[in-house]
This record gives sequence, structure tokens and C-alpha cells, in this order.
Amino acid sequence: MAPIKRQARIVRSRKRSRCSFNTIVLSSFAATLLLILSFSAVQLLGVDHSLPPVHDVHQAILHGGGMSHLRGGHVSRNDHIWIRSDSQPFNEESVATKATHLIIVAGHSVLVSGDVDKAAFDESVWFLLDYQRNRGLPQAIVSHIQAGIQLALEDDKSLLVFSGGETRARTGPETEGGSYFRVADALELWDGHDAVQDEGDESPNLQSTRLRKGGAGPSIHKQSTVRARTITEEYATDSFENLLFSICRFHDVTGSYPEKITIVSFSFKQERFESLHAGALQWPIARFDYVGVDPPSSTGFDLNESSEGEKRNSLVPFTSDPYGCHTELLQQKRKERNPFARTPPYDLTCPEMKELLHWCGPELIPKASVPW
Repeated sequence: MAPIKRQARIVRSRKRSRCSFNTIVLSSFAATLLLILSFSAVQLLGVDHSLPPVHDVHQAILHGGGMSHLRGGHVSRNDHIWIRSDSQPFNEESVATKATHLIIVAGHSVLVSGDVDKAAFDESVWFLLDYQRNRGLPQAIVSHIQAGIQLALEDDKSLLVFSGGETRARTGPETEGGSYFRVADALELWDGHDAVQDEGDESPNLQSTRLRKGGAGPSIHKQSTVRARTITEEYATDSFENLLFSICRFHDVTGSYPEKITIVSFSFKQERFESLHAGALQWPIARFDYVGVDPPSSTGFDLNESSEGEKRNSLVPFTSDPYGCHTELLQQKRKERNPFARTPPYDLTCPEMKELLHWCGPELIPKASVPW
């Protein structure tokens, strides 16, 4: 009789297991149903229209978590997945390949937080070095992104490039260019929306820019094609490479070199880009424009202090070493900003630029050796 009793115990154990499993499943679906009803009631009352998808809520419950498994770990107005089925695909209707005007936004930092909705004002969203803190960097970065988009909105024959590589060892292989694109997506900036003003901050200071023509601020374009005309450049480690490598990325997309270049960065970097970098590339100054955008002084940004640092750390070294090949300071910066030992592929994709890509000077490259 002992084996029979043992078998009976096993059967009862299996029944209890099935009951426990059924209880868990029923509890899970009951909880999901309760959340669905709660979300529906909230949406009907008009409290929040950015609630997480029911599928995501269900998956979070089934996987043993709760709302903390969803993006950001909480529900807020901007907590949502920003790539949707109706997001504008790159080069839709060949708008990117038809470009003749290159617009470059030079990168300065990498995202380190999932709270991208705070990118315009919260320093913890960005990886900042000590000298970058309390200087209005979040406002500056988002203002640079917005300025680039605004310029692209004004010229439908433009290609916008967010330039900057994997520059920080501590952040992992995250690129500045990719971070900027992600912010433009998450904050829905492609139509000219101003995220900095929405946060109640002062308007950024625009220097040497056509954006101020007529005294008008950013305009909203409901039929914007800018997202379809935006790419990243993910190897640059300094401002010279921002310009040089972005020209090659333009060629990658269009098969030609730009007729005009516009760069967006801080106002105190204008001389560096306009006189030194463009000159080192033998780029015609008549086909070059610069847009300087600074954060307001209320953020802690000090233009005089920044200008002094610019002269000491960039203007003087690049004046004697236009290609950044010989000066110890410039060489060390490039080494530190390439912690993952990435090698740019532009020798292969832009063979006409090969001599320029490897030119070290200090004398300027002959005009006959550049493809423009």
C-alpha cells in the first residue's frame, strides 16, 4: 500500500501546483484589468494623455515587477517611447540625398540618464566634466540642437549633422552625435518646438546668426522634413574633426560635397571654426556661415571667462598646429576623447579627401589637393 499512498501524495501535490499557477495567472490578469480600468478613467478625465501602453504594463506585471520596469521608473507627462510607427524615416522621398547645404551641430556631451525629458535643464542627464558644471550646458546643448533644426527648417536643401564620437570612457560607447539625435526625438524638436523656453528659462543668446532676422523667434513647421534630413557623425574628437568628418558624412549621403556649410556652436568658438578650421581645409569663406548660441548668464555661463579659456586652450594651439598633429595639448585631447580606439572609415568612403584626412602640416594643404 505504501507506493499507492506515495502516488496519491504526488497527485495531490500536482493539483496544488496547478491551483497555485492558476491563482497567479488569474491575479496577474485581474491586476492588469484593474490598471486598464484605472488608466481609462484617468484618460477620460483628461488628467494625463501620456500613460504607458497597456501591453507594457501587462509585461511589467508578468515579469515580476511593477511600473518601475517601465522607462524612467515612473509615470510622467514625457515618459513615453519617442520612436513611433509614424516617425519620419530617414531620406523619405530622397530629401537627404538632394541636399546641397551642410549644417553641423558640434557635440559637447553624452547622455547618461533615461530622463531625457529633462535634458534642457538638468545637468544629471549629461556627462559633464568639472569645468562644464554650473555653466548652463544643458540649456546650451538643447539650444544648439534647436538652432540646427531651425536652420534646416529654413532650407529644405540642407542636411543636418549632429557630430561627436564616443568621447568619454566612463559613459561606455555612447556617442555625442547619437545623444543629440535622441534628444531631438524625445523632446519632439523637429518642427521647431522650443524646449528651453518651455522650461521657463531665458532665451539663449544668439550671435552672428540668421535666426534673428526680422526679430522672429523659432517658428513651428507642422510639415517638417528635418528628421528625414538628419544624420550623425560619430568619430569626431574635437572641433576640427567635427568639421572635417561632417563634410565626409555629407558626401556619404549625397555623393557630392556641400555647396555651403553652416556650423552651430558657442559664440566664443567662431574664430576657431571660421578662421582656423575652415582655413586649414581651404574651404571658401564666402560659402561658410557660423551660428553662435550661448546660454543666458543666469545659468552661470560667463562669456568672458569662456573666451579666455578658448584663447589659451584652442586658439593658440590650433594657430601653430592647424591640423592638431603636433601640439602635445591637442594630441592629448584626441587621445583622451577616443578611449575606445575607434578608427574613422572616411579613407574608404571619401577617397577624394584621403590626402586631406592625413595632412599634418603645419603648412596648409595646397588648394589643388582638396575636392572643393
